[in-house]
Amino acid sequence: MNKTGTQSIETERLLLRRFKLEDAHDMYNNWASDPEVTRFLTWPTHSCIDVTVNLLKNWVAGYDDGGYFNWAIELKEAGSVIGNISVVRLDDRIDAAEIGYCMSKEYWGRGIMPEALTAVMDYLFDVVGLNRVAARHDVNNQKSGRVMDKAGMKREGILRKAARNNSGIVDLECHSMLRSERNCEAELNISLQDMEWPFEYTDHDRKIARAIVFDDEGYYYFVRAKRDDDFGRVTLIETSGGGVEDGEDLICAIKRELKEELGADVEVICKLGVVNDYYNVIHRHNINNYFLCRVVSFGDKHLMQDEIEDFHLSTLKLSYDEAVNEYEKQRETRLGRLVANRELPVLMRAKTIIESLYCDVVQAD
Repeated sequence: MNKTGTQSIETERLLLRRFKLEDAHDMYNNWASDPEVTRFLTWPTHSCIDVTVNLLKNWVAGYDDGGYFNWAIELKEAGSVIGNISVVRLDDRIDAAEIGYCMSKEYWGRGIMPEALTAVMDYLFDVVGLNRVAARHDVNNQKSGRVMDKAGMKREGILRKAARNNSGIVDLECHSMLRSERNCEAELNISLQDMEWPFEYTDHDRKIARAIVFDDEGYYYFVRAKRDDDFGRVTLIETSGGGVEDGEDLICAIKRELKEELGADVEVICKLGVVNDYYNVIHRHNINNYFLCRVVSFGDKHLMQDEIEDFHLSTLKLSYDEAVNEYEKQRETRLGRLVANRELPVLMRAKTIIESLYCDVVQAD
């Protein structure tokens, strides 16, 4: 599981973002104080705005935890927060989550909550790497069930007298979606923020070609970099790749980078997708184009002088599980968390594609 925490998600009509204390007025007036909205919820209608403020203080404090996922639903056209969608249960033993949501009744029936739920499920599958996302509703609240249906969830069954909400002890209808039920053929398109350093401004973009590199024995190849610069002193695992040169297309760029850094000649299998992220400390927007590449042969590396002297680049040959463990270990540093957040989703997608295309490739122990 890639514990990226609550990152902003943008859809056609919505901005899903972290709550701020300044949202208390919208939350209280738009839904938390409305007994019609809270009728089927497990928490009581807010009696005054102080209740909302105190709750938001706890929510905002929770954002330091990478396993905490709680979004404010901001409607772009209104510029106000109209609801909430969050992970109410997370089970990292089986990579599963349960989602809960609520929204101002003024906006019911406009397809807003299915839009939010679909976007959050995409994030939990593609970025966090979950295998199962579920939701439950009071059987008397069929509007909530229709939201789950519209988002593509499957109905699983009814738990009789299984919960208590503001209506009493109730039956719950369960819905879920599995990773295997989604279309994993589409390219990833992920946008991530730098939550480690404060954002001031961005003064340049960098177009980058990177690759998940594997061999026929089921091993993956990465680079190890040791840095001591504006980001601090840190040792990282990272996918091989680098900046695209002027006049160079992406395929030429990735083949050149892999030859230079790994000494590898490769077959480019497919493009995995694009991950946009930011390095606020150097005011840079990274446009990372990821490819899946199979090793054909190895030869000499052709490292640049700064890669040798400043970054001390070396090659890592790892199994999938070893690579995931390496990324998790580097979360102790701020830059390490940024890199892990960016690359683990791509590695997980690559593994899925490799398993579907190369059934005879045995996963390395």
